[in-house]
Amino acid sequence: MQRWAGRYRRLLVHATRITAASLMAYVLVYSFSLPEGLWAVITAVVVVQSSLAGSLKVAFEQLAGSIFGAIYATALVLLIAPSDFLTSILTLILALGPLAILAALSPGFRIAPITAIIMLLGGPGLGLEPVDLASSRILEVGVGCIAGILVSLIVVPARASRSVLDKTALVANLMARQLEALASRESDRKGEVGLLAGQVREEVTRLEILVQEATHERRIWLTDLPDLEPLARTTRRLRHGIGMLRRAPREGEGKEGDSPTAQPWQDALEAGAATLQQIGQVLSGEDVTEDLDRLAKAVRAYRGALDQMRKDRLTQDLSTETLGRLFGASFALDQFRRDLEDLVSRCKEITAARQRGRHLFSRKAADEGVVQ
Repeated sequence: MQRWAGRYRRLLVHATRITAASLMAYVLVYSFSLPEGLWAVITAVVVVQSSLAGSLKVAFEQLAGSIFGAIYATALVLLIAPSDFLTSILTLILALGPLAILAALSPGFRIAPITAIIMLLGGPGLGLEPVDLASSRILEVGVGCIAGILVSLIVVPARASRSVLDKTALVANLMARQLEALASRESDRKGEVGLLAGQVREEVTRLEILVQEATHERRIWLTDLPDLEPLARTTRRLRHGIGMLRRAPREGEGKEGDSPTAQPWQDALEAGAATLQQIGQVLSGEDVTEDLDRLAKAVRAYRGALDQMRKDRLTQDLSTETLGRLFGASFALDQFRRDLEDLVSRCKEITAARQRGRHLFSRKAADEGVVQ
């Protein structure tokens, strides 16, 4: 049970948040004696996201879209006063057309057409006047937003900035496994490369979403970390660099391992994998300079092997395509080295900022203790 709970902890926490938010919304509806609790509970469920920033963003979109849709639809109902099928169809078209265009231009207004439909079709069934229905809709959506935000703040709060660091470490480990598979000469590991590349692509996409949420946290001062967009950009560039390494040859013409570039190529990939494995430790404040030196030496050794092949006139018997691939591999290795060094630098900047934040917090706590 402990292993199962540890494996699915994030899913269990998210399910707990959603349940707590729906219950809190229902309690608030009951406490304020609101006529309809359905919208508040649904909004609370929608608002709860995997991070606090995501919850705040969705809450703002839900509230803003509901207010705009309710006011616009109520104005149309009061202006046209639909009393039969044709006038109801006309009102529905006039309401949904502009709001659908607005929702297509700005995803934040996706709730506006839904609110308009509720205003136009839900009023007669509930026996409420247009203004009363609009007020009830806005009030209950606001209650649901409050419940969702409170739960996101109280029940195991998750910061997107922290999730960005965890996701970066996961992507680095997947990239390391990919490089290990590329460096291996075992045929049964060839199939791992493509599978791992797909996993890396999916995780980088999720990382970019988390970075956007972390940016919202930074704007409202929920985190003391620096801008995390460069971290995502560097990780994305590193993924493309590994893609170049996948397309590069492992060695030159001849039997496997006969080329002078074969061993330096393998050493460079293994050094890159070792550095990527240390990224998680970098995010914890540890140093990986030794691994970076190892990668730089391996890249220089690969270039030296190419130069030696040229001096020994071994390149004269190679085709133009093979020569281009060999020198392209040298370029790919050097670009990979620069991108990896850039990623480590970004991680060190982030961990340094976290350490400064902890130091300031410790000093503040110590000063308060002295005052007391």
